[in-house]
Amino acid sequence: MSHVTGAVLALLLAGCGPPAAPASAPAAAPAPAAAGFPRDVAAPDGATLRLLAPPQRVVGGSSGVGDILCELLPPERLAGLPDQMRAYSSHRADADPYLQRPCFHVFAAEPVLALRPDLVVADHWQPAETAARLREAGVPVLVIDKLERLDDVRAALRLLGRAVGEESRAEAVLADVDARIARLAAAPGARRGLRVLAYTNGGTGGWAAGGGTSADEWITLAGLSNAVAAREGHVRFAYEELLALDPDVLVVPGPDNPDERGGTESLVRSEPLLAGLRARRRGLIVTLSSWLFSTNSQNIVTAAEQLASRLDALLAEAPP
Repeated sequence: MSHVTGAVLALLLAGCGPPAAPASAPAAAPAPAAAGFPRDVAAPDGATLRLLAPPQRVVGGSSGVGDILCELLPPERLAGLPDQMRAYSSHRADADPYLQRPCFHVFAAEPVLALRPDLVVADHWQPAETAARLREAGVPVLVIDKLERLDDVRAALRLLGRAVGEESRAEAVLADVDARIARLAAAPGARRGLRVLAYTNGGTGGWAAGGGTSADEWITLAGLSNAVAAREGHVRFAYEELLALDPDVLVVPGPDNPDERGGTESLVRSEPLLAGLRARRRGLIVTLSSWLFSTNSQNIVTAAEQLASRLDALLAEAPP
């Protein structure tokens, strides 16, 4: 394995909690035996992990994975998290105990090995070469399947619950998710069936979230209809298409502070070419925090709840 200098390693680990031990530090002592361990865990990518005891130094490779792991484990069982969680997870406050753990900026072998993990959990889209190098170094790596639909998240929660010995906790999280979904379905109000477009535009062209996306999931959970559900994935969306579609509601990403406007909202509200949009005329433009707009964890339900609540308030005051 190639060796990195202390300066480079410090840079990679900057931004979150205290730095990890250097890569040459001795491996963490094995955890004491626990009921159900040793156990084999079958991963979606075909690998089988042999875990001798519940992992005590877990590393999550992405913000979505990190959000799930933080629901299952206390901070002290997480050896490291990606610093992207500061912007794209439910753990964003400086005082959050999970962000006091060491963090890394790049999911690469050297900074991850420096954390001395006994389990690494990665998304399927993260670099395969990183997973391969970690396995060569003797680290168990669990690569989970895609995280888009809530069913994907359910499967990941159960899989990770088994891997870390927290099956009961995983089922408790899922029970809470199901209860919240039931409450949403029980009170759809005037929003039921409205045609919604989840839209972003950074000034270089627009994008819409079609079927098979996490946005499609939170739109549906809120009792609404995704106006472009027939188009799979995130698709380019020109002004002409937006005007022709003329959705009832636009949902756009923005800052956490509801009193501030993000770039997409400012553009939609001020662009003369979009003045005729039904959603703009009726004031039915809903802003979700950027992290919720793009979430791919159990917080899909949180996004649906916030969309429903904010849209209900707007509908109560909207003109016909």
